[in-house]
Amino acid sequence: MSTVKSVHGALAHDHPVSINTVATVMNRLVAQKILVREGRIRHYVYRLALAESVLKGHAKESVETLMSEFGESCLVHFVEAIDELDPEALTKLEAIVRARTQEKLND
Repeated sequence: MSTVKSVHGALAHDHPVSINTVATVMNRLVAQKILVREGRIRHYVYRLALAESVLKGHAKESVETLMSEFGESCLVHFVEAIDELDPEALTKLEAIVRARTQEKLND
């Protein structure tokens, strides 16, 4: 569980943002049912509300939107991001693509 103050503290080191902005974003995430808010005014605590299946649904929807709007450019940036964040994940991605391609050939 987190408070607005704790999230602001974690973000403020790398991203100069006001505590009011953090509170606004967290409350919008509550409205979208991504976070759950408990407690009372000035003493709220927040926790993640989404189950893994819901997160996967959001991720799939985001990927579909990006692909429909940016096509191949999206793929290039995705691969570059994976390579920067976790070069070993690029090998895993290659294996996933090979397996999917083989499945389609067998159908």
